[in-house]
Amino acid sequence: MKKAFLAIAMIFMFLASCQTRISSPGELFKLSDSNTYEEISTDTMHFEQSWLIFFTQPLDHNAPEKGSFQQRIWLSHKSTDAPMICVTEGYSAKRNYTTELASLTNSNQLIIEHRYFAESCPDSIDWQYLTVEQAAADHHRIIQFFKQLYRGKWATTGISKGGQTAIFHRALYPNDVNLSVPYVAPVNLMREDQRLFTFFEEVGTQEERDRILNFQKAVFDNRDEIMPLFKSYAEQKGYTFRMGYDKAFELVVLEYPFSFWQWGSQVADIPEPDASVNELFKHLRTGSDIGYVSDQSWNDIKPFFYQAYKELGYYAYVPGELSPYIKGFDKDTISSSMFAPGGDTLRFVPTMQTVMENLERSNPAIIAIIGENDPWGATSIDNQNLSNTMRAVAPGGSHLTRIKTLPQPLQDEVIKKIRQILKE
Repeated sequence: MKKAFLAIAMIFMFLASCQTRISSPGELFKLSDSNTYEEISTDTMHFEQSWLIFFTQPLDHNAPEKGSFQQRIWLSHKSTDAPMICVTEGYSAKRNYTTELASLTNSNQLIIEHRYFAESCPDSIDWQYLTVEQAAADHHRIIQFFKQLYRGKWATTGISKGGQTAIFHRALYPNDVNLSVPYVAPVNLMREDQRLFTFFEEVGTQEERDRILNFQKAVFDNRDEIMPLFKSYAEQKGYTFRMGYDKAFELVVLEYPFSFWQWGSQVADIPEPDASVNELFKHLRTGSDIGYVSDQSWNDIKPFFYQAYKELGYYAYVPGELSPYIKGFDKDTISSSMFAPGGDTLRFVPTMQTVMENLERSNPAIIAIIGENDPWGATSIDNQNLSNTMRAVAPGGSHLTRIKTLPQPLQDEVIKKIRQILKE
């Protein structure tokens, strides 16, 4: 009995010493020989110090012996007692910056690059380890490591795919943080979610939708005159298209409505159908990113398309009235799976159903920032069983919706709720 009591006492003494001995980032860094740290200048006066960190992660969290990679992290330090905002980027994280949430809550901040993007890649790419589960485990390990120093409340956040990533982590590790604030983040329940098709039939007014469609028709009607401008612009930008110019041109025109609503463009800026060829093309290249369908973009965000057509879901194009203009594709629905490694051979895994079931069980505190007219708002988190999820919808808002762009009463409510959770 005496030995057991002594052993328990020693454990408590050890835990207490662990809590008291780590009092600075420098002391925390010394706990791991496999991670590398470089102090950098802070981007604002908000933080005291900042570091670029490469954090060693297992390639497969279920079998660490299979190898590892280094995950890029940006740490900005304010105080060990201040809250921590953990940014779960969905893509690369090439620079340090101060998030809206960190500024609002006077917090520390971690920015985590997503596995398989930019500098956070293994030496050889094995796509089977690019999953929601593996990425969530990455974030869990990072959070647990830094919790040895940062003892305040924690929140995860991210924009678009980064917001998705925050939701997925919270579904699998609900107790890691106290709050999640995903911005303009979709939760697609299918490979190509029907709600996105419906969105374009209902968004805006009929007059606005007709104006967009008539612009697309005018571009196609002037295809022969616009194509040389399209090719010249692509050459200037260094874009190449393995699919060929005809398919690339058609995808850019079909992408226009999604881009229009996503970025909050103005109907008044759309040229009339009888506008000059130069006017039509100028508006097309500013309203629909030609680089999006280029080989260069294809290579940069290949991991995203793999995830989209493996677990996350995405959107497709339905030409409808534009079908007579389409030469490069022979299907009624044109899938973006052409950009994914494996293309149509990828087997879609319905992970989102599991995500939602996990969220329903844990019912964590989530504040979802949503733009009403953002296409991704159509598939944003919306579940009546999640009583601790607040949907903050900006009327007429786009993918650029942030807390600071919400109507003032709603903005005040959101900020109050965030501060209550992170300060209580």
